[in-house]
Amino acid sequence: MSATRFAVLALVLFAALPARAQMQACAAAQTQTDMNECAAREYKKNDAAMNALYQQLLTKLNQRQRSLLEDAQNAWITYRDKQCAFQTSGAAGSVRPLVEYDCLDEKTNVHHAELNRQLNCQGGDPSCVH
Repeated sequence: MSATRFAVLALVLFAALPARAQMQACAAAQTQTDMNECAAREYKKNDAAMNALYQQLLTKLNQRQRSLLEDAQNAWITYRDKQCAFQTSGAAGSVRPLVEYDCLDEKTNVHHAELNRQLNCQGGDPSCVH
């Protein structure tokens, strides 16, 4: 298995862990409203962590790299929102918020892993920006 394939596989597996943690965190929810509120809290918590990591990474980059990362982040936000709108377009009723927050959380956790890899990449890795 090539190093690139291994890294992609590890990223996908790592991204699935927070979703499992969210399911465990929300396991005590008894009503759909409770589940929706719990999913919203988990997403907001993970989104805040991802944004903090993004801000950390920005401080380590030169001006050109910061500009590129900011453009990529804006494009990612657009992608995340449109992809989740598509993925959840079949959900209706009181379950819709849960499905939406789960999608947003999944995308955010994958992106968090991508940013974390850039922030903590090893020297000599040609895909690192610093």
